[in-house]
Amino acid sequence: MRALIVAIFLLVATTVGAQGDAGQHLLIGDVDVYYGLMPSALVGAHPASHPESSMHEGAPDNRHSYHLIVALFDRTTQKRIPDARVTASVQEIGLGETRKRLEPMRIGDTTSYGAYFHLSGAGPYRVRLEVARPGRHDATSGQFEYRPQ
Repeated sequence: MRALIVAIFLLVATTVGAQGDAGQHLLIGDVDVYYGLMPSALVGAHPASHPESSMHEGAPDNRHSYHLIVALFDRTTQKRIPDARVTASVQEIGLGETRKRLEPMRIGDTTSYGAYFHLSGAGPYRVRLEVARPGRHDATSGQFEYRPQ
């Protein structure tokens, strides 16, 4: 069972990093953003020795905890952006929001960004992303809706 959960997590993480899933894609300025939200239980299934088991101070032991993962690519060069500052605001529509800086996550030779968010309501949730790139004066932003299943 544990192997199945790890396999699912790796599949989702790979999908987020892959370019081409229009359902989980945003264009924010000149940045292609690929994103995914998954229950933190999938992340927590890693063995303690695995680097992903301690991301963001470890996976919360809460059934309402979700891991937001974001991969960024330069629209022109199609190269991954490893040095951005990414902030996410997650809000169940009509209620208060939670704002967090997404931490860089280096897995293999790729960098994505992520954080855990508490999503206990039925949703939908509005997720707003702000991306600031080094050497640029303004951050760009975009948003998407997420509905827990």
